[in-house]
Amino acid sequence: MNNQDEAVSGAELVARAAALVPALRMRARAAEENGRIPEETVDDLKAAGLFRAVVPKRFAGYEVDFKYIPQIFRELGRGCTSTAWAMGFLIYHNFQFAHFSERAQEDAWGGRGYTMAPGQVMPSGLAVPVDGGFQLSGRWGYATGIQHGDWMLLSAPVENGDIHRFFLPVSEFTILDTWHVAAMRATGSHDVTLENVFVPEHRSIRVADLRAGKAPGMALNTGPLWRVPLLTLMCFGAVGPLLGAAEAMLELVAEILATKVGAYTGAKMQNVMPARIRLANNKARLDATRGLFDAKIQMISDRVNDGGTLSSEERAEMRLVVSYIARESRAMVDELALMAGSRATFLDSPIQRFQRDINSLAGHAIFEFDHTADLYGGVMMGAEFPDNAMI
Repeated sequence: MNNQDEAVSGAELVARAAALVPALRMRARAAEENGRIPEETVDDLKAAGLFRAVVPKRFAGYEVDFKYIPQIFRELGRGCTSTAWAMGFLIYHNFQFAHFSERAQEDAWGGRGYTMAPGQVMPSGLAVPVDGGFQLSGRWGYATGIQHGDWMLLSAPVENGDIHRFFLPVSEFTILDTWHVAAMRATGSHDVTLENVFVPEHRSIRVADLRAGKAPGMALNTGPLWRVPLLTLMCFGAVGPLLGAAEAMLELVAEILATKVGAYTGAKMQNVMPARIRLANNKARLDATRGLFDAKIQMISDRVNDGGTLSSEERAEMRLVVSYIARESRAMVDELALMAGSRATFLDSPIQRFQRDINSLAGHAIFEFDHTADLYGGVMMGAEFPDNAMI
């Protein structure tokens, strides 16, 4: 295998992602109008090595410390929310392939050393056991990044009621033109269907084993990264773009307010006390939210690097933290957009796009605050975990 450039650090990958921010902002409007991430952006991410961040070193991946992975998506989120979300999926879904059997990992990574795999979490369709594997049929929604994928991950119940995770070539799917939305258009999150498509046995694992870290690939991938619980990695990766968008909004709105003049008062906003107070308050709020984000991903990295993992209680806490960061990011984005005034509503302004995208993303089920707060609040009071707790 080609192990060139294997010494690239997580910090370097974060810096490379940050360097792409100006280009992502410049391409964001065209990406939205075209309903897909520009190929120039995909090529930039490939050249930066970002798709190798969550691939084992034995497949020429970088297998970086966990703490850098959400930071990559936070940086991309400062440029374009759709890019950070869609390409983030294709980057960190490599983590799931590490849980499959050795033969499946060879299928996924044996060629170029990384995949670009969209994935759907909620089970759908039906998998019928047949000789050597399964016959799979059904429809799955929200296949984010499907236009750029090689494999796709999905879950389906087997006839016996068990739920398995599968991966298949994107070429096997029929892509339905369903993604007609007011925000996050460039993610191209269309529905997909399969009809009696064969999936070999080795491209399947039980979802229960995947979530518990007991899947067959864990015998092969034993480094610290692979001790991070699957949902913990996914949730922090998913919230990175929202926090990055809040950072971008503070930057953009501060620039506008530096020269903005009140339409009726003629007062310069930089001299108006309420405007100065609100901007400073959002800066402190953003720093506090970013501090929570940084502290928790550092804690997780330290834990797994010391040979440990997270308890069930800590995994529930991480779900709460992520939901809280998403809620705070949305609140800041909305207030900052209001401060920018009418000029922020024009299509050539990234502010209106950040606001629409973050309001859309904050409604994603993974960030549902009441659910995660209810779960963790119960933990704090000694309640038992529900059997189906998504932690």
